[in-house]
Amino acid sequence: MGLLGKNGTGKSTLLRVVAGLSSADGGEILFKDIAVRSTQTGNRKDLLYLGHAPGMYPGLSARENLEFAVRIYYPEKTGFPLESILEEVGLLSQADDPIKVYSQGMLQRLKLAVAKAIDWELLLFDEPFSGLDIQGRKLTQSFFDQCMNPRRSLLLVVHEIDWALEHCTRIIILGRGLVLYDHQNGPGARENVSRVFSEIMS
Repeated sequence: MGLLGKNGTGKSTLLRVVAGLSSADGGEILFKDIAVRSTQTGNRKDLLYLGHAPGMYPGLSARENLEFAVRIYYPEKTGFPLESILEEVGLLSQADDPIKVYSQGMLQRLKLAVAKAIDWELLLFDEPFSGLDIQGRKLTQSFFDQCMNPRRSLLLVVHEIDWALEHCTRIIILGRGLVLYDHQNGPGARENVSRVFSEIMS
């Protein structure tokens, strides 16, 4: 699912509410038929949230942050292929550098490494292509293509309408505090999405 809208319409806030990191003003979020609440974490083990901020420890290396992330999810498991994952995202040569010296693109790659290491069922990713070069975008796109199976769902905050129309099966547009558009992608979607965007930008 692609989540679109002008800046300040609540896209990032919605992801945080779905993840249980922020409380909603009203209503209820259900994940696997269980209410998601900021004070409970037990029913969120199959959900992975990757927000604007890295959400990691700047003084630790990429390797240490990745290892910490998988330990949180799988405290009793061992033998995670961290080296191969770091190599896949292009960070192996700088895996032992503290991430406080990383560029935005490198931090995005590290988030991708976390998404590869965790066996999630719902991935919430806020602007996954932000700060990435061409190679990084191709790497991220390849990862999303591999995730397309009935067991997994992705909710992505994106800004590129053309990308959403090409790759998302469902498109949601927020504006004026409302869901202005929520439909399966298909014939006629481009015209409808363009119309809604023209309305909220005017």
